[in-house]
Amino acid sequence: MSRHKSLFVLAFLFMLVALSSCQNTVDSTSSFDDVYLHIRASWSPDGTTIAFTSSVQNATGIYLMDSVGGNVRQIYNGDGVGLTWSPDSKWLAFSQGGTLYKIKPTGDSLTIVTDVPGAIRPAWSPNGAKIAFVQRSPGFGVWIYDFNKNAATQLLSYGDFPSWNPLTGELVVLSLQFEQTTGYILYTFSAIDTMSTNVRSLGSFATAADCGFSPISPKGNTIVFGVKRPDDFAQVWVYNLIERTITRLTDDGGDYPNWNSDGTKMEQKSSTHALKPETAGCG
Repeated sequence: MSRHKSLFVLAFLFMLVALSSCQNTVDSTSSFDDVYLHIRASWSPDGTTIAFTSSVQNATGIYLMDSVGGNVRQIYNGDGVGLTWSPDSKWLAFSQGGTLYKIKPTGDSLTIVTDVPGAIRPAWSPNGAKIAFVQRSPGFGVWIYDFNKNAATQLLSYGDFPSWNPLTGELVVLSLQFEQTTGYILYTFSAIDTMSTNVRSLGSFATAADCGFSPISPKGNTIVFGVKRPDDFAQVWVYNLIERTITRLTDDGGDYPNWNSDGTKMEQKSSTHALKPETAGCG
């Protein structure tokens, strides 16, 4: 496949989901892993642009496209993943080789954010002052880089997939604990006050699945995440923080979900390579 054809396909691997109704139940036998191209979309806070990563041969890099479709352009050549926007939409942060970088949407001013090794999955805070990230090697846990202090400190020795609740300013993470008696995994969504380090549970559920990529809605009431059976496509589910219920949003494939700035839509990579609008209202 040529470079231009590859990018054309990439541009249409995203599914925009209008949140208006909830259907389907959770299949607890599902599992989640990174078996697809790393196309982890991130919607700019001003709503105009979607950033994504291409790992297609001869087209690896970070790309932008207009949120209404089209105008695909490359801003970085290389394996940059875990895209997160600054709240003013003037910067993108990402991870490459365990190092955090930031870059302008024009492709200019590439800068190392922190040299903490093994840094992945950055999440820019709503006030722009901090970036949360996960350290995978040599340590483990959730860290916070503070731009005002020009320093990174460990917040938690556990947790994954950080995202910020814009209503409370808390950092939301997903943690897991394997239950030997049942063979299930207990997943817990927790909210952390990054100043006091106080932790409160937002809810938990047990399943035989591996779950991940779980951003909280800008409205603060739902969390979307991906789940995949070993022999099937990934699907997108939602956890309702008010009712503490789980509902599957897609039945024809989808992973790496993320929200737009007001929580009325989300984008995802369609595992079936089809652009099919879904309705899924839990917001």
